[in-house]
Amino acid sequence: MQVPEPSMQHRVMIEAVENHMPEVVIVDEIGTEAEAQACRSIAERGVMLIGTAHGERLANIIKNPVLSDLVGGVETVTLGDEEARARRTQKSILERKAPPTFPFLIEMRERHYWVTHRTERSVDMLLHGKKPLVEVRKRDNEFEVVIERWATYDGDGL
Repeated sequence: MQVPEPSMQHRVMIEAVENHMPEVVIVDEIGTEAEAQACRSIAERGVMLIGTAHGERLANIIKNPVLSDLVGGVETVTLGDEEARARRTQKSILERKAPPTFPFLIEMRERHYWVTHRTERSVDMLLHGKKPLVEVRKRDNEFEVVIERWATYDGDGL
């Protein structure tokens, strides 16, 4: 379904799922909180969801209060003294507050260079100050896709 007015995108998304029972919904430019919530609602109904959102790196999406729900959202958690010592961390830490709407996230760095994340794992590691393992895909000079599995992420931390 096409969206006649961009401000109505979230309503059209929900209407499409409720009235047409699609197997897949494709959303271009998720940019508002209402659209992010509509995406979560659609994903929770078991519909496959493919979407785009603007952000250079995963960290940009995590830090964006409007879009962070797409990757599970972030909340501050206060740990007890023993737990903080056991984790070797501060008492106040950032944690993902829900399952991500999208199980996989692809950073399109360049036309022929993509970084693929397992969203839940990557978000958790970035929030804990670690670099997640990712899959890097590039096109070589013959335009064949070359896959480098489990490369250490080179994006910005939080």
